[in-house]
This record gives sequence, structure tokens and C-alpha cells, in this order.
Amino acid sequence: MIEFIPSYNDLCTEIEMLKLRIEDIETEREYLLKSMYDNAPIDNLGAVDHSKDYVQNGYVPMTLDKIVDRLNTIDKSMSDLYRIKEAKEDTKQTIEKMFDDLEGLEYKVAYMRDVRKMRLQDIADELGYSYDHIRRISSMVKMPQ
Repeated sequence: MIEFIPSYNDLCTEIEMLKLRIEDIETEREYLLKSMYDNAPIDNLGAVDHSKDYVQNGYVPMTLDKIVDRLNTIDKSMSDLYRIKEAKEDTKQTIEKMFDDLEGLEYKVAYMRDVRKMRLQDIADELGYSYDHIRRISSMVKMPQ
């Protein structure tokens, strides 16, 4: 069990990284959607006319076809990232269920210390043992590097 703790922690880190990447892509998507309208050339009647280039302060924004292409790419990436994140979260829940089913004080102490990041005193209180006993068990159960 102890060998799985670094892998479990890596899995948790991967999930957090995926969440950050999804957030970043969603921000880019919102920007592109906003730029479709904010930077669009307006004809004499006030309607959006994407057939003309629009220059503002020497800046030519992305053309509508490039924006749409990028949005399509983003949507595919987001779909893939959500699917991967959900699969990793399912794996994490399965591992946590397996941790909960473990028997033996050594496993419980290692799980609570290394996965749940609990203090030894809190582990002792939750499991109903003395702090000194939990400290001895913890010192015998070292997490691999």
C-alpha cells in the first residue's frame, strides 16, 4: 500500500493541473467570443460586417474564420480534458475506497499521515490510540522516496 501513496499524490496533482488547464482554456474561449463582437468591423448601419478588415489603433484583430477555427480547436481540447479529468477523478475515488477498506493499523496510519496529511495526534485521537503508540507505528511505516 505504501508504494501507492506517491502515485496517488501524483494523481491528485495531475487532476489539479487539468483543472488549471481547463480554466485557462475557458478564459481564452471567453476572450475569443468577446473579440468576435468587440473587434468586429461595423458597417454604416451599425451591423457587424466581417467581410471587411477592422483596424483600431494600428491593430488588426483575428479574422472571424480564424476565431471560429480556434474556438473549434478549443472546444475539442476542452472535451478531451474534461474526459481525462473525469477518468482520473474516478480512479482517485476508486483508490480512496480501497484505502478505506484496508485493514491493519500500519496501513491506516500511513494513509492518514501521507494521503490525508493528518498530524499524528489527530490520527491517535481518531483511531483511539495514544499519541506515543501512533508515533511508534508511524516511524516503522516509512513512505518510499
